[in-house]
Amino acid sequence: MLLLFVMALLFPENGIGIGGDTRLTFLRLPDLYRADTLSMEVDVEQLLSRSMVTEDPETDPSMNLFLPADGIHLNTKPVFVPANADSLQNSVSRIQFAQGRSHLLDPFFQSLEDVGSGRTHHSRILHFGDSQIENDRITSLIRYRLQKLVGGSGTGLVQAIPLYSGSMAYRQAQQGEWLRYTFFGKRDTTITHDSYGIMAAFTSVPQASEGDPPMLNYRFNTSRRSGQCNYVRVFLHSYAEGGTIVFQVNDTITDTIPSISGGFSEVNLRHPTHVKDLKIYLDLPEGGRIYGISFESVQGLHMDNIAMRGSSGLVFSRMNREQQQEMMDRLAPEMILLQYGGNVVPYMNPGYYERVFKRELQFFKEICPGIPIVVIGPADMSIREKGMFKTYPELEPIRDALKRATLESGFAFWDLYEAMGGTNSMPSFVHADPPLASKDYIHFTPKGANLVAEMFYNALMLEYSQFTTQYSNN
Repeated sequence: MLLLFVMALLFPENGIGIGGDTRLTFLRLPDLYRADTLSMEVDVEQLLSRSMVTEDPETDPSMNLFLPADGIHLNTKPVFVPANADSLQNSVSRIQFAQGRSHLLDPFFQSLEDVGSGRTHHSRILHFGDSQIENDRITSLIRYRLQKLVGGSGTGLVQAIPLYSGSMAYRQAQQGEWLRYTFFGKRDTTITHDSYGIMAAFTSVPQASEGDPPMLNYRFNTSRRSGQCNYVRVFLHSYAEGGTIVFQVNDTITDTIPSISGGFSEVNLRHPTHVKDLKIYLDLPEGGRIYGISFESVQGLHMDNIAMRGSSGLVFSRMNREQQQEMMDRLAPEMILLQYGGNVVPYMNPGYYERVFKRELQFFKEICPGIPIVVIGPADMSIREKGMFKTYPELEPIRDALKRATLESGFAFWDLYEAMGGTNSMPSFVHADPPLASKDYIHFTPKGANLVAEMFYNALMLEYSQFTTQYSNN
């Protein structure tokens, strides 16, 4: 320690040049005894003071920022409180739109009105993202509040064998040797095709053997809105003709679908009440693949959480286009959210990422023409340097690359990094009481995830309020 002290005292503050742009540096004297700085540069208490979120995304806020106490009145004209919307102008981090595309979200807002009034049955949001959204984080709060706004329940799309454990909506078990494969992350080299579905993952259905056929079992927590469903959709691929699927609800055989066709298909179950216990028996002669199962209500808004741990959002254009098109046509989303960038920060050149992300946006533009896309940028991420937690130097260039790619492609961008407070805001989330982010200085805690979800929800509702004001004036 004495030797370190002497070296720190004598070593030049700017280091010693050892050739070219390379310099040899050493801890300065204050660095030897300084504790990790918290760098509390963002007033998290101010963010929390405008929020009523808890660790449970289905906790109702004490007041809704825009809606009257008795809900939305879409059957006549929506009723909002303009003063509340106006007060948010200076506190909400706004969604940024491509030049000349300020009305990009109007078709989605119109779909909300149509669903809320009963003119149409469904509206859907696909929320793709990396590990920041896994286990339904961020998605769940947005879904819950929109479903309370216009109706609907259920989690939307899930994998037959869950990628991540911890769903509050249901518990899942299975019978048989089921295997799950992903296109993102480390791929299984034994899979030679690229048909993974829009979730970039599928579950292999085992062939039936003597005895009980392969079965998936879901037990729903119907006390939660996300655990209430009466409409089940199975998206699958059978390797041969002549399969059979049996739905058993609450220990009663409810529906049997024989003669399943080979190739891609969708099998549905409608039930008059909320399903509490669901068993799906699949007897496919040569096995098959399940691309996803959607738990929905017959009518209302549905929002899918499609998390891809470690992904940069560059997988869609590399998978089987025809198969994704078929699945997307059946889901018919009204809006798509893409939340990526965090996994790129330490590794990828911003200019390259901008070019390849544009390719993915073009892919969605072609398979979902006219559907608005909102790209949510990465959160702040900290790296430790000499006892201090600072924003990764590559973060802002990657954020800017995402933003340029999005706006130049004609879509919308929401800056999560700036909404949090910008540079060095993550330590304020980590050391908040209670913590809003984990000690990896990258991922949010459940309450932190709900807080940033509410930030986006408020930004979306602000645009919605302006749409409805224009609608009312017309």
